[in-house]
Amino acid sequence: MGPSTERTISGAPAHSAPRIWRAPSALSMLAGMVLAGLVAIVITRWWTDTDYHPALFGLPDTGQATSIGLPVTQFVHEIAGLAVVGALFVNCLLDSPRSRAAAGHLVAMAVRWAWVWAGSTLLWILFTVSDLTGAKVQTLPAHLESVSIVLRSNRVLAELVTFWVALALAMFGTRLAPRLLSGFTLLPATLAMLPSALTGHASHHASPVVASVSLGVHVAASAIWVGGLLALTVHLRPYPEDIRRSVSRFSLAALLCVLAIGCSGLLEAAVTLDSWADLWHSHRGHLILAKVAALAGLGLIGRLHRRRTMAAAYIGRVIPLLRLAAVELGLMGATVGIAVVLSTTP
Repeated sequence: MGPSTERTISGAPAHSAPRIWRAPSALSMLAGMVLAGLVAIVITRWWTDTDYHPALFGLPDTGQATSIGLPVTQFVHEIAGLAVVGALFVNCLLDSPRSRAAAGHLVAMAVRWAWVWAGSTLLWILFTVSDLTGAKVQTLPAHLESVSIVLRSNRVLAELVTFWVALALAMFGTRLAPRLLSGFTLLPATLAMLPSALTGHASHHASPVVASVSLGVHVAASAIWVGGLLALTVHLRPYPEDIRRSVSRFSLAALLCVLAIGCSGLLEAAVTLDSWADLWHSHRGHLILAKVAALAGLGLIGRLHRRRTMAAAYIGRVIPLLRLAAVELGLMGATVGIAVVLSTTP
């Protein structure tokens, strides 16, 4: 292939290759997403006063390790699950005859993320057991009776379901053809994100069925949207032609996910808040408002994508798409961080 036909990620000729550095790197986009989420956790825990406070003398104290480790491992668990679902979903959007290399790459990324998903879920279970027993992690062997009871609780059993699904994907994912893997595992992977969410606040309200269904739709749509954007703009970076061919399909899916997230979030708030006044007078209401603001910001970014970056991506210029997606992923990471704290806020 001669110099005149070589292309860079921007769609420009190879002699203008330095232009690629104007796009944020895949690592920086992922790091920005994670950092934004961790910062959001710190701020929201401080705002809701759910950060660590030493227990009064004689009362159970799980320790600072559990107080910090529980939300952090839950956040990593959520990001890894989103990444697995997103990679499998985008794989389904690819033009299979011309995208075999990209499909194989996405499967490899899904398997790697599945290992992270399984490992973080296992750590999350450890910190959950510490939290429910009221014992520090290092003292759990001295509380085997309490630990055995907690291990049979709905919350831990739900997390174990997720762990086994993630482990199965990690161990056997590379043994299936890319299209076959996505077709058979996308639904189980998405469903594996639901058990731990559905055993939380959704089951403790006057309308648990409505709350559970709305939360399930909320989580599934978020996984496809957030994880899909991560797969499209981070993992497909080596395949700009596949980004160009997939962006319009993903844009439609993202729009449907936004609508599903907005409607399910509104319904969930209606059944989990005692009154709409709690939006302004409770920590849970404040976090819901923060998520609404984040969703509005993401909706604005989506509009900018449709008006400015997608047309450029159609002709092979994906750098504008990647720039805006970096901001979008950062805001998504912060939203996931808020959701982690919200899941444990009364």
